[in-house]
Amino acid sequence: MNETAETIKWCAIGDSFTYLNDHLDETAYRVKKGYLTRTCGFFTNLSVINMGMNGSATPDWVHVRLPGADLYTVLLGTNDWHGGVPLGSREDFTKKREGTILGNLGVLVSHIRETAPEAALLVMNPVERGDFVYILDPFNNAHGSYMPDQGQWLSDIAQGICETCCAEGIPTLNLHDLSGFTPENVVRFKWVNTPEGYRQLPYPDYTRIPVRFGEDAYPYPPEAADFTYDGLHPSDKGNEVIASLLAARLLELLGGRLSPREA
Repeated sequence: MNETAETIKWCAIGDSFTYLNDHLDETAYRVKKGYLTRTCGFFTNLSVINMGMNGSATPDWVHVRLPGADLYTVLLGTNDWHGGVPLGSREDFTKKREGTILGNLGVLVSHIRETAPEAALLVMNPVERGDFVYILDPFNNAHGSYMPDQGQWLSDIAQGICETCCAEGIPTLNLHDLSGFTPENVVRFKWVNTPEGYRQLPYPDYTRIPVRFGEDAYPYPPEAADFTYDGLHPSDKGNEVIASLLAARLLELLGGRLSPREA
């Protein structure tokens, strides 16, 4: 361990996956530590600025003023999928055309480079999701990525982000393919009110029975958690998976500038 290692200032850009790290009350304390805290825990000299915006998609980031930092990570895309923002093309990215996911990311990457030309940059892509029901408001809900949303598959968006950034020489972390999040394992079961009464139904059985929001019990009791606790947002297990992958990638990206914490 390098006791004199410089502090690496990390600016984390993202949606609720990132935001919730510092707002555990909004998980009803189902989560003890988010992926930012867990990633910092792998090192002695990594300090994070959490810029996560709850519910944000790429259009929300094209005019955001960013702080200076040594490292920037971007984790966006799942809300674009649900919100119907089109993926766009590599040309959108390179020409920084606002209005598509890739065009918006091109603008954001440009802002990062203007803010901190010497900083390291890592772009991540979204993971698969199940049926989401917000634990504090069941009327905030969305179907899972086992079906398209407004004509787009989440997997296509994840692939497009990764392939475009790779083609442009931007370091990536392919969370979609590496993390193991799938519709089958985001939760162990969904607590569903069937004609025979409440039952614990696994995927895909639970997709066939709609939840009556505001009437039925919350469908994800604590014991339903697997990679997520609510069908979308990472549980402690999911956050640890993301943090482990991210820490390993940051070591590759930053080399000896990061000082690993001794076990």
